[in-house]
Amino acid sequence: MDFRWGFGREEQEFEVPDHLYLGSVEGVAVEPLPDLNRALDDALADPVGSPPLAELVQAGDRVAIACPDFHRLWVQSRRWLPLVVSSLNRAGIADRDITVIIANGTHGMPDYEGMKAIVGDGFPHDIRIINHDCRDPAMLRYLGKTPYGTPVWVNRYAVEADHVILTGAVVPHTFAGYGGGRKAVLPGMSGLTTILANHSRALSETPGGGTNPMARPGVLEGNPVHEDMLATARMLGPRFIVNFALSEGGEFLGVFAGDLVEAHLEGCAFVSEAFRVEIPARGDIVVASRGGFPMDLTFYQAFQSNANARAALREDGEGVMIMVGECSDGLGPYEFNRWFDLGGADEIEAELRRAFTVSGFVVFRAALLYRQAKKVMLVSKLDPDVVSRIGIIPHASIADALQEAMDSVPGGKVLLMPHASQTIPHLEC
Repeated sequence: MDFRWGFGREEQEFEVPDHLYLGSVEGVAVEPLPDLNRALDDALADPVGSPPLAELVQAGDRVAIACPDFHRLWVQSRRWLPLVVSSLNRAGIADRDITVIIANGTHGMPDYEGMKAIVGDGFPHDIRIINHDCRDPAMLRYLGKTPYGTPVWVNRYAVEADHVILTGAVVPHTFAGYGGGRKAVLPGMSGLTTILANHSRALSETPGGGTNPMARPGVLEGNPVHEDMLATARMLGPRFIVNFALSEGGEFLGVFAGDLVEAHLEGCAFVSEAFRVEIPARGDIVVASRGGFPMDLTFYQAFQSNANARAALREDGEGVMIMVGECSDGLGPYEFNRWFDLGGADEIEAELRRAFTVSGFVVFRAALLYRQAKKVMLVSKLDPDVVSRIGIIPHASIADALQEAMDSVPGGKVLLMPHASQTIPHLEC
């Protein structure tokens, strides 16, 4: 069978022999929303665990809206952010009293054109737009420590607002359980110290043990990363959240608005069912992609779907995993390079426990994949020498990677995951 997958802004073609094709993990169990505007209006008027948004604010209040960053353009904030603003206007909030905070987390700050892509053309000029910088002390305010001991530094414009509204998308997340909800605060609007302290809880409690077994996709209860994020968000005290669920094709499936916890949990429950796809068996070879631009800009993004891909791969360590992502922006921030230079997972873990960083943890998770697979490959435009330093086999094309995989596992069945970050494989009974 012939396939054509997104690869950055372009496409790649490849073929899977019919007798080896196990299937594709894609599709959702619900229909797209027929009218996003109406669905959002309904969610704001009848929220989960909260009074309607219009009853929470009044004229003269200062409102801060945390908005997904440039690396999450797939959330399409340009479509719904103006609708949230309009609802505030109808409730008496003037544009001059609204601040939109681009919740960049540790990502680089978008330039002017990037911000336009986030908020959309024609966005009201009187609304202040703040590019959150986690490394700028002048942009942060200290709120105390969480029960986990994490020092909480949060964007000062959010702290100074009368009301904070969190926005984002609910999707499975590699170590926080799910995206959305509290993640708009941590990491979205937090300081680097706060982010690193929180993300370090994704490591196992025992040195040499790899990652924390509770810090994985779909797990909230008992997940120290999630629980610490939630504690941080509660310290800021957001008044309302507006979260969305989107299909792998970018269609809106649901809107979840209201209380920080209750609305987010409803979104998580929805996603766990909507994104679950039955598979007939685990694949001997799994080919997984995030679907091309803008979800495969960097190495970090390309590997966001590795947990779902592992869940679809045979469990005896003899399978082959092929990750696909153009990585047109390279590895990510400059500090990624030094983690690749360290070599294997053991060396990276030792350095992480000495001085944890987000970039190091991303590389660590990738380096650990060799423990779950016979071979791990990456189809990208990255320097092959860099990729191979952590035990990943580089390729420039899906076709070449697949051929090597089939040679390594003769007769191996191939399972495809064209939008792996948004599909949760579930083994048929």
